[in-house]
Amino acid sequence: MTALAGRTAVVTGASSGIGRAIALRLVTEGATVTAVGRDKTRLDELPGALPPGAPGRIIPAQVDLTDDEARAALVADLSAGPRVDVLVHSAGSYLAGPHAQARVDDLDAQYAANVRAPYALTQQLLPMLRAGGGDLVVVNSSQGVRAAGNTGQFAATQHALKAIADSLRQEVNADGVRVCSIHLGRTATPRQEAIFAAEGRPYQPELLVQPSDVADVVVTVLTLPRGAEVTEIHLRPARKSY
Repeated sequence: MTALAGRTAVVTGASSGIGRAIALRLVTEGATVTAVGRDKTRLDELPGALPPGAPGRIIPAQVDLTDDEARAALVADLSAGPRVDVLVHSAGSYLAGPHAQARVDDLDAQYAANVRAPYALTQQLLPMLRAGGGDLVVVNSSQGVRAAGNTGQFAATQHALKAIADSLRQEVNADGVRVCSIHLGRTATPRQEAIFAAEGRPYQPELLVQPSDVADVVVTVLTLPRGAEVTEIHLRPARKSY
């Protein structure tokens, strides 16, 4: 029997990077996973990336979560199924720039992707999570607790996401729903490679947190006995080499 056999999960940002690693790992642990993302080509490749004999099932779902109608259609499809036990938020947008020059439109776009979309999806799936005493995992950033220069817009959205998770945790505790925020330092993803390039730094992914590391943490959080709840995790590279 695998750790998550019989559980049904929704993972956002599953097209690549951290979300992809989490979605695939949950399937190898026996879960049925709706893998949500915007890149249809990459989503369609997910079943082929599973190891032979993986006990779970993956269901690719191409959805722009900032589109209210598309998100509502996803929720309707999920509501037709048996339940949703796990919701993992791993989608989002990142744009950097100094306060004096950053475009306000960029702030709006990051708010829509990083705050409004996960807030609305959680709200729409909350009845199903409550019905089964489910789990919500929010993949956040170290910027969600301490903002660095030139990241004010992105960091603001991550602070907001932390506030949403903290508030929701108190609201759903009596229903047996657990809420965990994972604050990540630099992680080896396509986004991080682009950030290193913009900073003019050499990209050495082997020195960063690996997406598989994050997936391991998520499985640990989900498989704890129901009497225990991890509320917040901070994960960063073991050695600061950037």
